[in-house]
Amino acid sequence: MVTVYTVTTMQLEQDTIHLWYADQSDFTLQQLEQRSLHWLQPQELQRYRRLQLERHRTQLLLSRYLVRSVLSLYAETNRPEDWCFVTNSYGKPALDQKQHALPMPLFFNLSHSQGKLVVAIAASEALGVDVEGSARPRRIGAIANRYFAPQEVTALRLLPVHQQLPRFYHLWTLKEAYIKARGLGLAIPLQHFAFQFGADKRINVEFAPQLLDDASHWRFWQIAAGPSHTLALACSPVQRNLALRVRMGQFYGDSTPRKLQLADAPVIRQS
Repeated sequence: MVTVYTVTTMQLEQDTIHLWYADQSDFTLQQLEQRSLHWLQPQELQRYRRLQLERHRTQLLLSRYLVRSVLSLYAETNRPEDWCFVTNSYGKPALDQKQHALPMPLFFNLSHSQGKLVVAIAASEALGVDVEGSARPRRIGAIANRYFAPQEVTALRLLPVHQQLPRFYHLWTLKEAYIKARGLGLAIPLQHFAFQFGADKRINVEFAPQLLDDASHWRFWQIAAGPSHTLALACSPVQRNLALRVRMGQFYGDSTPRKLQLADAPVIRQS
């Protein structure tokens, strides 16, 4: 059976982002089907049944299990199966505000890659998270030339060879987190904004004029996610000068009763 949790309603302050993650290897498809298959909305169930491979079914069902379970931590009157979702014209999912009278502003964003799933929860709608499996080699030169800003490509090429792949994933996840937070996806050209990393472990970002955005409105983080994954987070706080902190917790797949806990996220760099 899926883990039984001892929980109280989570409190989400405007100055805090919560990250919840799960490792797909901790869960079996049978466990997830027993627990949460009936939670799926009709269109989700149709998509699930079209999948042929077990790992793809497990990933889809775990993502729904994680999102719905996490959201119910913040609104005890809403069971996981009760949540309704909508997507904008670019595919970003959100809670259906017509269906849910919530005790607090509540927004989420989901990312998954190579067996790791992460859900970000915040009081700001401008929220994006991206996790990428970063152990495998990539054709980073060709990808960078196509998608990165010129100054990012130059900085990448100047690094020693053994540092180029980690830097590539640092840049890629930050870019993905930003465009997800904007809710526009690849309608935002990735070359129109550039990240730089200072010696003081600060993340700096520069936006091209055509993006009509202001770097002072944004906060970015790189967060440790294990030896084989890279994780980035982006958020524009509800109040411009609000200092944000990030806390992190894990969902497990074993049957041992556990108390859900959050701790300060292991931040590598931040803006």
